[in-house]
Amino acid sequence: MALAQRKRVILVKLEATYGTDSTPAAGDAILCRNLDINPLEGSQVERDFIRPYFGASGAIRVENYVTMNFETELAGSGAAATPPEWGALLKACNFSETITAAAITGTAQAGGTTTTIKLAAAASAIDDFYTGMTVSITSGAGSGQAGEIIGYNGTTKVATIAKAWALASDATSQYSIGANVMYTPNSNFGTSIASTSATIYFNVDGVRHVLLGARGSFSSDLSAKQLPVLKWSFTGLLGTVSDAALPSVDFTGWQVPVAVSTANTTDLNLLGFNGAVLQTLNFDMANQVVYRQLVGGESVLITDRKPTGNISIEATTVATKDWWALAKNATTGPFCVKHGQAAGNIVAVVAPKVQLMQPKYSDSDGVAMFDAQLAFIPSGASGNDEIRICCK
Repeated sequence: MALAQRKRVILVKLEATYGTDSTPAAGDAILCRNLDINPLEGSQVERDFIRPYFGASGAIRVENYVTMNFETELAGSGAAATPPEWGALLKACNFSETITAAAITGTAQAGGTTTTIKLAAAASAIDDFYTGMTVSITSGAGSGQAGEIIGYNGTTKVATIAKAWALASDATSQYSIGANVMYTPNSNFGTSIASTSATIYFNVDGVRHVLLGARGSFSSDLSAKQLPVLKWSFTGLLGTVSDAALPSVDFTGWQVPVAVSTANTTDLNLLGFNGAVLQTLNFDMANQVVYRQLVGGESVLITDRKPTGNISIEATTVATKDWWALAKNATTGPFCVKHGQAAGNIVAVVAPKVQLMQPKYSDSDGVAMFDAQLAFIPSGASGNDEIRICCK
């Protein structure tokens, strides 16, 4: 009997113990597109007999694993402090999840500017603790203003925002830093840490492929007049392949995204410049995912990452922003973009330290564009902070 290619499902659930089937269920279904799987990857050894005649000798497989790629739409969870449905995928790509369940409120100290706010003396002493979050002034000087935090000094309590306010904050300003779910990269290595790998069930019209110990990487695409997407690639240990009915699925947690547009995509800050007219933006975590099999051990490991990106904006005069000097001098600075405006469906990406590389011109409808590669560089002494993804 023929199998219907359109009737495919993937279920993903984090593993408590590496390589042990976590039994994904309906609520673990991934609402995806552009799904592609390579069900039997690996290598084989040719036998290469010497015989008095021509002919193949056959081969014996020595490695067996699975790779798969798919895309999910980039949207929030529907509630500010609830992880998005794709949060588990991030964890299997070496990201840590931190939930701020309720808004953090306080009264600002004197000394704020149109691009900074000095938080209360009791605010966190950890550098970049609030970076990626949104701060809103709820009363007093600057009431009604909100901004994306792109830097925070735990000693001075000063938070820097992505886009200048019309009015500076002062000691009368009451503020609120909204509830959110924050994702930051980590450098976990090995198989001993729970919830850093996933079991994936892939079912094509009644044939189920099981991936165990799966880990991966991802990239993003935010292009004008398109829906934003996350592009995932996973490698897993080969589990069973068997006949199994298509599972029930529950996609109710997946939210409808909004298009990349002037209204929906805001607070763009590229090395301190807020006036960019954006055509395309993407970044790639570029995790180095390795399938490793030796005597006594088989695993999928993430052994390194070097995040990069690409951006295309309308070219400017040197007086407006000297991109060429920034690239030539290897100058670094912050990056920020906020997508979505409705609470629960907002995703912000903030990088404290970005470097421009390989700048060039391109053409778009007769308009000169400035294209550049982006390198995302760890900022703090402890690292693991080059990209922050905040859902709020």
